[in-house]
Amino acid sequence: MKRSAVLAVLAAVAAHAELAAHAQPKPAGDAKEGRTFALEACTGCHIVASDQPFKPVYKGDIRPPDFKDIADKPSATADSLIHYLDMLPIIPKDSQMANADLSPDQTRDVVAYILSLRDK
Repeated sequence: MKRSAVLAVLAAVAAHAELAAHAQPKPAGDAKEGRTFALEACTGCHIVASDQPFKPVYKGDIRPPDFKDIADKPSATADSLIHYLDMLPIIPKDSQMANADLSPDQTRDVVAYILSLRDK
């Protein structure tokens, strides 16, 4: 009985390892695509790149962070930025950013671009 239980556990572990070996990892975003998209969609509020075609429009003292500043935060990781963008409200409160309703690919691309700005 004990031997059967051990064999069953080993079989389950082997099956799980086989599935894990074939699982597709979440692909990293494309920083070049992210930059292109962000220049079109995010420059109204953020400095996305030093060479962007126009400066953001700020209301009062509210100034959203530059993408470079976001990248240099120690807490900025791909997972944390994706989570942040995915959890934004549709209707923001106060100065909070609205949910841009990005596709998963757009989110990964923008995050890849932001992280590419990090000081090495």
